[in-house]
Amino acid sequence: MNSVVDETSRQSRGKGAGQLSVHTGRTLMLRDLVTVLDSGVAVAGSSGMRRAVVEGNVLGKPTVRTRMASWTYLNRLYGLSDTSAVMSAFLYLWQAVPEARPQLALLRTLERDFLLRLSAPWIMTQLVGQAVTAPALATELMRLNVTYSEKTLASISSNLLSSWTQAGWLAGLNPKRRVAVQWQPGAAAWLLYTAYGQGQRGAGLYDTPLAHLLGLDAEQQDALAFAASQERLLSYKRLADVVEITFPGWDARSSGDPA
Repeated sequence: MNSVVDETSRQSRGKGAGQLSVHTGRTLMLRDLVTVLDSGVAVAGSSGMRRAVVEGNVLGKPTVRTRMASWTYLNRLYGLSDTSAVMSAFLYLWQAVPEARPQLALLRTLERDFLLRLSAPWIMTQLVGQAVTAPALATELMRLNVTYSEKTLASISSNLLSSWTQAGWLAGLNPKRRVAVQWQPGAAAWLLYTAYGQGQRGAGLYDTPLAHLLGLDAEQQDALAFAASQERLLSYKRLADVVEITFPGWDARSSGDPA
């Protein structure tokens, strides 16, 4: 199978950023995202971030072409040009709870990268301590009718395993192994906020496709929501079986700004 067939396969999966995958050539790019957002340019919006990457070469890339490619991939992964309240919340939490950054990056990317999303159920079924390999993941992707050349599929699988390692679900080099994940309240707060923005309320905030995908049950999310309230990231009230979770000031927040 050649690259033309690869491209046809990619396009056949749908239109729009939600059906593209950076993992044909890159990973989660967590280190690059940290460099860009820690450079303080997020306050200047997407144009400022783009200038920092392409003109300022904040990532230290050797050519203009690679700088532009890095910006394109980062923007595709994280929607850095997005001016919605969800993106503002992401940037706020990124600065407010640094320990949650890997999980925030994963959550944001799972919404936007279909190959990462396809790999999630397989990753979740791996037992803690179990070795996970790129050939095994490639086999799973083929089972899911992901049709790329053998070489490209091997590269995609390696990139996906690297992304899950950056996010904290895997550890080690060769082989990588599944590790236990300790969810961060800050990451859970963003997950709940995205559900809130979609109209969910109360316990309905715990019933989302992304939470199901990652094996986060309602009890876990409730405990994380309470923990997030203790960190003053959100408001949590419970009376018997009725829970109320709100996000005071979040709509007015922008990157790094207080509520």
